[in-house]
Amino acid sequence: MTKDIEEQCAVIHALSILGRKWIPWILCELIAHEELYFSNLLNNVIGSSGGNISARVLSEALSRLEEEEMVERIVDSKSMPIRISDLITKKGIDIGVVLSTIKGWTIKWSDITHKKCKSFTCVHNAVPMIDIDKAKKLQEK
Repeated sequence: MTKDIEEQCAVIHALSILGRKWIPWILCELIAHEELYFSNLLNNVIGSSGGNISARVLSEALSRLEEEEMVERIVDSKSMPIRISDLITKKGIDIGVVLSTIKGWTIKWSDITHKKCKSFTCVHNAVPMIDIDKAKKLQEK
């Protein structure tokens, strides 16, 4: 797929961001907590995903989200050592609606029948479910 298509199509552009492996976990952690220190975010993503993300991969994903203005990096140079935190922006918070709608669509059309994951720390619990049929009615108006 060419860069032109991604730049011209809003859906493809959004999916190119959300489709990266760790992005949903990072966004949901920041939506749930609003601001996290890098080390806390790293531990939370590892805990919620059950996977193992490296600090380098997290840093690259955060840089991408910062480029997209979904995350703002805050540097506290007054503390020693210097502390870096990541803050979800309004644009990043808005993606929660998209994730909630995707959740509703998945519950309607897949074998997944629960609206809340069994694990309390699961990434999916950070966003509520939006009923896809109600969302379709809003779209029709």
